[in-house]
Amino acid sequence: MSRSTLAALSTLSAACCLAGIAAAPTAAAAAPEQARLAGCEFGRIAGTYDYADFGAHVSGMREVTVGDFRDQFEQAQPTIQAELAANHTRAEVNSVDCRVVSGDANQADVTLTVVQTTTSDATAGLPKTNKLSLLVTVVNVDGRWLVNRAETD
Repeated sequence: MSRSTLAALSTLSAACCLAGIAAAPTAAAAAPEQARLAGCEFGRIAGTYDYADFGAHVSGMREVTVGDFRDQFEQAQPTIQAELAANHTRAEVNSVDCRVVSGDANQADVTLTVVQTTTSDATAGLPKTNKLSLLVTVVNVDGRWLVNRAETD
């Protein structure tokens, strides 16, 4: 996993405060719109996390990822969790803007702009707003759009 991807995951990391585990939208309708919605959902899940309940983030990430990206996340998970816990980091997504760059019924590239509020020891517990840009690739797996690649700009 590249440093930029690890940084993105550490910054965005796992959605642990979700009321329920979010499922990716089905791919039954127009492929580009469903792909876009899946990208947006990934942005919400990846960008919302709480060091005290990292397991919920991991569950959410497992629901919306597949393939090499999921494998990379699983391998990086202990490092991400340790980093978040060491700094008492929490983050909440304020907004996600998503656009399909290209795609078809099987795969699409989606750009995400995620605005999140983070608190941590580094911010002295005060909220700090961050804006992150990502390019994700989503694939249609048995009617569900799942993220199999994510890169920061």
